[in-house]
Amino acid sequence: MPVPVATPDDFAAIVRGHAGLVRATAMSILHSRADADDVVQETFLASWEHLHTIDDVAAIGGWLVTTARRRSVDRLRCATNQSSTELDETYAAPGEWAPAVVAERAELVRGARRVLAGLPATQRRCWELRHLDGLAYQEIAEVLEVPVSTVRGLLVRSRETFEREMAGWR
Repeated sequence: MPVPVATPDDFAAIVRGHAGLVRATAMSILHSRADADDVVQETFLASWEHLHTIDDVAAIGGWLVTTARRRSVDRLRCATNQSSTELDETYAAPGEWAPAVVAERAELVRGARRVLAGLPATQRRCWELRHLDGLAYQEIAEVLEVPVSTVRGLLVRSRETFEREMAGWR
């Protein structure tokens, strides 16, 4: 079932979730950080202007990549934008921005989110307090109103689940 996008918070989540992929797409075509940054900005501006037409957040990634590709090619075709570039902009995109690397990283995050969502509620909350909020075991025990030994057990089980479910990513 499509999830409608209706708020600026939804848009902010789209930007956070896809900025790396959009930038990597632009960099792979333009090989210029400045031009790629401009294309990223133009792409997200276009998506903001079309926000009301987006029916499914899951499908926006393809739309963003296609838009970034088209805008990058347009930029290459435009003779006025082919001025001299700085020396560091003549190099190919660094490995961490390569589209395949960005896509793989995004898939890893999606997998981790699926595993986290599948944990029992108390186990998930314990994991979040430890790994996202950085709380100590004693602090987690106080928040959850359980003994520290229970916190240890919950974290051990959550780690085992992550190791088992994410084994293919090693």
